Amino acid sequence: MTKSILLSTFILLCAVIIESSILSNISFIYIVPDLVLICSMYFSLLNGKVVGETTGFISGILLDFITGIPFGFNSLFRTIIGYVAGLFSKNVIISGFILPMLCVGIATIAKTLMVELLGILFPNVHIYIPGIISYDFLFEFIENVLLAPFVFKFLGFFKKSLAIRTIKDAIDND
Repeated sequence: MTKSILLSTFILLCAVIIESSILSNISFIYIVPDLVLICSMYFSLLNGKVVGETTGFISGILLDFITGIPFGFNSLFRTIIGYVAGLFSKNVIISGFILPMLCVGIATIAKTLMVELLGILFPNVHIYIPGIISYDFLFEFIENVLLAPFVFKFLGFFKKSLAIRTIKDAIDND
């Protein structure tokens, strides 16, 4: 389990750097897709709720540290999303095309709603919140949904190292 979480943390760190340093500086990209959310969803759906909440928390801490958002802001809702996604780890086939898109779409909507809720609860924290009914949200939603199968497929190459238990173990225990 430790090896899986360490590799997941390294992949999340790479995704945070790509998202915050590279993609945010490309002028023709209107809104940056949330690669970190997509990776966290993959880890949650692959390994379950414990790894989901752990990678959600780690991804939130990394984003808070690199982007300068108040510490714990991203960690809170990404931990919740990771845990809830992990609840469905035995029911969702992550090697498909439609289900990864659906799961990431739902996670993007949940993220936006939780960020709006946190913005209402903490009005002194000035963070840009696009809102669920805006072009910014629509672009991010479309980008996340379209990128999900490709990121899931790419992370599938590391499935043996990322999975806590093998497919045979999962079948034997169920």
